[in-house]
Amino acid sequence: MRPGLVFLGLAAAAPVAAAQPAYTIQPQPTLAQAQALGQAALAACQAQGYAASVAVVDSAGRVKLVLRADDAPKPPAAAPLKAAAAAHYDLPGSVMERRARADAAFGAELAAHKDIYNPHAGSLPLHEGGRLIGGLAVADVPHEVADACARAALAAAGGDIVTLP
Repeated sequence: MRPGLVFLGLAAAAPVAAAQPAYTIQPQPTLAQAQALGQAALAACQAQGYAASVAVVDSAGRVKLVLRADDAPKPPAAAPLKAAAAAHYDLPGSVMERRARADAAFGAELAAHKDIYNPHAGSLPLHEGGRLIGGLAVADVPHEVADACARAALAAAGGDIVTLP
């Protein structure tokens, strides 16, 4: 018997591992929910005279939706980072801002990850059925306005999505 044939026989008998997806699907808002939240946030800011950017992410912080108002002054870079922070820490940005000032370790953690998280007011974690499904953020407007627009969007969108106070 030739050694090459034995090897081929053993290789053919070995179990083949199933291909794994590149990443797993995380709990997330549906596209319709993300669009409703995004449009409602832009409308809430526009009603106050502001052109904003909005992002919705899944529970792992991956972008689901980014919108930028027609007259928004900046590219929508901050909104996805704010939404990712809200989802990762499961806290509103306004709470993270206060906690970072009061808790040096938390502040240092945020500072170490400023390339992926932007923990400022205007971002909210999103929950449905008692579990975290993502984050919503409004950016490129004053923080107080961003927070009000995000909360107004959540109220206007209705449905089962809620956030922390």
